[in-house]
Amino acid sequence: MDNKINRSEHILNSLDGLQKAMAPHFFYTRLIGRMQNEQPGKKSNLALRPVFLTISLSVVLLLNIFVLARMNNQADTKRTIPSGDAATIQSFANAYNLNTESVYE
Repeated sequence: MDNKINRSEHILNSLDGLQKAMAPHFFYTRLIGRMQNEQPGKKSNLALRPVFLTISLSVVLLLNIFVLARMNNQADTKRTIPSGDAATIQSFANAYNLNTESVYE
């Protein structure tokens, strides 16, 4: 128990020499001056402007629509089975381009 009291007394005595930290002279005046001199217009990125974002998203959307339309047209032409062919595994493979061709042939 005496060990705990001595330890806590030692800790409290170590705090006796603490002093308040002091800033250099005119520190706050220089800090405020630097903050006022910053021009927020210089840090603006082109990529974050609303016009650039709107145009880039529109291009991506139009590209997606174009690709989906092309894929839909190709899928419609591949799925049609000629009326003369019976519904066999070979006709199914031909319709979905699942023919296996060996590289060695």
